[in-house]
Amino acid sequence: METELRSAAGDAAQGTAPQTGQAPEALSTVPGQTSPRNDLAKKKKSAMKRRETIFLVCILALPVLNWLIFWLSVNVSSFVLAFQDNAGNWSFINFTLFWNQLTSPYGDTVGMAILNTLKYFAVNLLLIFPLTLIMSYFIYKRVAGYRAFRVIFFLPAIISGIVLVSVYSNMISPTGPIGALLKAMGVQMPEEGYLLNPDTATPAILIYCIWTGFTTNLIIISSAMSRIPVEVLESARLDGCSSFKELIFLILPMIWSSVSTLVIFILTGIFNASGPILLFHPDGGYNTMTLSFWIYQQVYGGGTYGGTGNYGLVSCAGLIFTCIGVPFILLVRRLIEKIPAVEY
Repeated sequence: METELRSAAGDAAQGTAPQTGQAPEALSTVPGQTSPRNDLAKKKKSAMKRRETIFLVCILALPVLNWLIFWLSVNVSSFVLAFQDNAGNWSFINFTLFWNQLTSPYGDTVGMAILNTLKYFAVNLLLIFPLTLIMSYFIYKRVAGYRAFRVIFFLPAIISGIVLVSVYSNMISPTGPIGALLKAMGVQMPEEGYLLNPDTATPAILIYCIWTGFTTNLIIISSAMSRIPVEVLESARLDGCSSFKELIFLILPMIWSSVSTLVIFILTGIFNASGPILLFHPDGGYNTMTLSFWIYQQVYGGGTYGGTGNYGLVSCAGLIFTCIGVPFILLVRRLIEKIPAVEY
């Protein structure tokens, strides 16, 4: 110890720095300057941050560009076209034409298209979605044959739509198996068939939509149910909880976040709800017109204007239905968010 003190005192007398095992440049600090090692570290950090920024810009450039071109510009152009005539002059003629078609008692009017669209929407929200929830519960409980049912219910998402429409049309035709069965049971059937009768064409297509409607939502709800802790259901079963109470009071609150999201998605398509009208009736005849098909006809063919590309009229219709649908969807979303979600 005494030797170390003498050595330090000698170094101080000679004006040299004590030997501490550190580099001299790390110990010597000049006010206003940094060491070369710190400068190198800052340069590396700055270069890394620059590369991260370039990477993020490249990743986000494509989706942002896609949003600007295919969403923002399209909707802005649609808004402008709603207030212009076919010559490009500012006018409210499109609103007048839309009102005339809405109130016209003749032909495939907008009024009938709105009525059919609401039918598809009601069937989707009030029938298909609850049935999907119940079937997902049966699959979750692994009833006998649940693997086969899961494949069967998802088949319509795999098989081509034109194939399903052809099969369904032949099955319910007067000479088809279902048509023959209904005749044998004494059920009165239109001679031309259900799809070629104005009174039964839309109900027949609605039944097709129910038949093919258990696809994506079935997978989403089943996946949400699979995350539920088994201990909770076992405890409820020991307390004598029935299957109905288990679904309503236990499972549904625990998957409410997924269910509420799907309900909001269904509500956003209130004016887009439709069936495969183009596959059943390419001209939208037999009172099968929906809003989506009406827009298609007005722009591309067979509509009131012969498919001459009347973008102003369909843009006006889109603006009107947007002004009606957005407040409704926001109100329902606000009411749904007030229902507390169960965390587990």
